[in-house]
Amino acid sequence: MKNYLFILIFALLSATLSLSAQELSYENIAPHPRLLLNADDIPTMRDFRDRSENARFVDNMIVNEATRFLKSTPATRKLEGRRLLQVSSEVLKRVFYLSYAYIMTDDERYAERAEREMLAASSFIDWNPSHFLDVSEMTMALSIGYDWLYNYLSEDSRNTIATAIYEKGLRPSENDKQAWFFRADHNWNQVCNAGMIYGALATFERTPEYCKTLIAKCLRSNPIAQKCYEPDGGYPEGAGYWDYGTSFEVMLVAALQSALGTDAGIAAQESFMRTASYMTYMATPSGKSYNFADSSTAMSCTSSKYWFAREKNDASIVAVDELFVKNKRVLNVRLLPTYMVFGSALDFSQSQLPHCTWVNHGATPVFVYRSGWESPNDTYFAIKGGTASTNHAHMDAGSFIYERDGVRWAIDLGSHNYHILEEAGLDHGNTKQESVRWKIFRTGPESHNILMFNGHLHDVKGMAEIVETFDTPHRKGAVVDLTPVFGSDAKEVTRKAEIDKNDNLTITDHIVCGKEAATVEWRMATNAEAQIVAPNVIELRQDGKTLYLKIKSKLPTEAKIWPDHNYREYETVDKNLRRVGFVLQFKAKQTADIEVTLSNKR
Repeated sequence: MKNYLFILIFALLSATLSLSAQELSYENIAPHPRLLLNADDIPTMRDFRDRSENARFVDNMIVNEATRFLKSTPATRKLEGRRLLQVSSEVLKRVFYLSYAYIMTDDERYAERAEREMLAASSFIDWNPSHFLDVSEMTMALSIGYDWLYNYLSEDSRNTIATAIYEKGLRPSENDKQAWFFRADHNWNQVCNAGMIYGALATFERTPEYCKTLIAKCLRSNPIAQKCYEPDGGYPEGAGYWDYGTSFEVMLVAALQSALGTDAGIAAQESFMRTASYMTYMATPSGKSYNFADSSTAMSCTSSKYWFAREKNDASIVAVDELFVKNKRVLNVRLLPTYMVFGSALDFSQSQLPHCTWVNHGATPVFVYRSGWESPNDTYFAIKGGTASTNHAHMDAGSFIYERDGVRWAIDLGSHNYHILEEAGLDHGNTKQESVRWKIFRTGPESHNILMFNGHLHDVKGMAEIVETFDTPHRKGAVVDLTPVFGSDAKEVTRKAEIDKNDNLTITDHIVCGKEAATVEWRMATNAEAQIVAPNVIELRQDGKTLYLKIKSKLPTEAKIWPDHNYREYETVDKNLRRVGFVLQFKAKQTADIEVTLSNKR
């Protein structure tokens, strides 16, 4: 009965979304430029550059990079494994930067170079629809160039580029096998739907009915992915894929607003409108990200957050990003011009830095604590729950990172190069229990800051929830219920993480062992030099700083530094990695607490 009710609700929701999408008004579609901005927005962006030192810095970065592109040759269709994505992303960056440089300077050299880039991409035999992200980014690239440079391009160039957008960008979405993204609940949905909507809006006059139908299909599909932000705005796939999926989601809604004057209901999704905070708290004092799942440590100003600040008229949302820009921590990423598009509407004079603790629940719960926002020596602690079955997840429920005194003591290794794994014939995206994914060091359990029972894998279907948080002057932290992760190995496991008033971290694991005796490993990965200085104490040294791991437990306990991992030929070797921790012996059904303190005092 519940299944039938769910199907009925889903059908009614889909019908409502379909009706809403079909009822979009195209009568007053904006003239070119219509994607992200209109002609009246260009003087505002130029004024932003003149009145803001940060904006001048970003503008100079973009224009200087565009100037460098003047000397480069157009990209060629060269696959990396099964992907054209690297080429598509580079073309998007080039066309976006060059088009921006043209509208901000009126220098036709930039427009001419963007035109050559688009014509070269238009000549590709296809944009690799078997990996549809490639199609989407290429479609967005040519759509922005076509739209922003519309009055510069010759009629022949317009025809060539628009035909390529239609034939190599939009038409492949008709192939259900290739366009499975319409049913996806993750970043593919966001990125691919954004690309299709850009192509349809840019070339709308050429095939209006076709474009209306495709936009409607995209807007029926997109809410499937928007559910990932529920209930607090967190992003299940980690910071790296937030930056990908959410940035393209922002591109999608911003284009609808500028072209059609509507957000299609996207801005009404409360959890989505809270998600900028997630990325704020993924930034650590060291200037890196909390890089759980398939993410890297790269972190800088996140330009898509400025759309949320614009929508809410609240520059505090990007206060941390403005600090990044002030400190010249800006990456030359392909969507950087959106900083100027969205930021030009903001008044930064009343901006305030955020609170120092934050939590989200949902598919991948995360708790974050910071001692401050303006010093690289501030303390940062974050712990996560979740499930290994989430897209791009690692086997890391209960894992954490810890920065103090400018050092990241407890680390996460982040993502592994996909192409290398695919060349080795590995199905690294498979999250089933016996998948090879969990044998890859970076994605499996042995590289993470977690508990392991008898060397067993976690249950990939087990969901670890954050069940309690506390935020007082004397202690801040969270409790994660890890019981579902360990199956029959344990009857109960909870991990309490607590930061005291001196920023010392204590991890307390409460364990009720299963029906069989168990060897329990408390593991932590670090780049520090490690030495066992007492049966219950490990000393860590890095960058002239010292930290001590101290364990308290009534159980038989052994401090341990694990030997270097025996890397397979397809695995990236993690230099200066050390795995430290403690090994404890539990009797069957035994109950005990394991308390590990990370402190700069022995």
